[in-house]
Amino acid sequence: MTLACLLLLAVTPAPAGELDYAPASAIVEKARGAWFRKVVSPEGAAFEGLEAWGVLPKPSFDPAREHSATPGEDAYKSGPLDRPDVYLGLHADGAEVDAGLIWDRVYDRDGRDTGEFAYRVYWRTSKGGWSNPAPGAADDLYLRPGERFALTLRALPDGSARLSVRRAGADAASAGYQFPVPGLLAANGSLKPLSFKRVHSLDQFRLEGGRRRGNEGRPALPTRTALEGGRWEGAHLLRSDGSRAAMAGGLATVARGVDAAGRYGAVFPGAGVGKGGAEEMRILPPRS
Repeated sequence: MTLACLLLLAVTPAPAGELDYAPASAIVEKARGAWFRKVVSPEGAAFEGLEAWGVLPKPSFDPAREHSATPGEDAYKSGPLDRPDVYLGLHADGAEVDAGLIWDRVYDRDGRDTGEFAYRVYWRTSKGGWSNPAPGAADDLYLRPGERFALTLRALPDGSARLSVRRAGADAASAGYQFPVPGLLAANGSLKPLSFKRVHSLDQFRLEGGRRRGNEGRPALPTRTALEGGRWEGAHLLRSDGSRAAMAGGLATVARGVDAAGRYGAVFPGAGVGKGGAEEMRILPPRS
């Protein structure tokens, strides 16, 4: 069955007997600064990509964590200090990619800030920094909470990666983005062993001297912001021969951040990976 067909199916939550509520898990000591639910595949040469699809979650924001840009600060930094993020990623020794949809400002066809927010395409690499499509460009896609989406991330033989984003439906908007990934190739020119991840999270900013700063590497912050109503309907690892394997069971390990590890069930209520890689997207961070 093609991904397009899968997107048109009405997918309901799997019965409890079809869920693995206790997959392998590991606490990632260095992963701090956000409330994230991350599922990771084993590292190796068996897979070259990951596709995942579902319904985007609806955020409700903490009014106490809204920021207005101060004089001298870029205007785009105004807005919520908690940032919903639904994305895929890949890892190799010396190379990292995050790519997907993140809560961001909406720009019109002329590249002007509309004052609205939605899920916007982005990608970043460990050595190449952060990128979005150019504001106003045809591939500067925006998706809304409750919309169905599909993401595909592939490592390519030339050491680049390709992200594909689409909405559900035969005539829905879609776009592809190819970008270099420094460090992805071994000395002999082949791809290094890879692992893949799918993540839904509330990324966070903090304020320093009244200005917005990234919170990575710091303790995650209490907030009344929450994500609910979303769902991964499936996630498949991709082989070079075109075959697929569900990212579930022995092909899925939960990577827990230290901030949530001691209260994981409360922050991610009902979390469990289905046999096809399905899972609810729900994040309820501690409020104090």
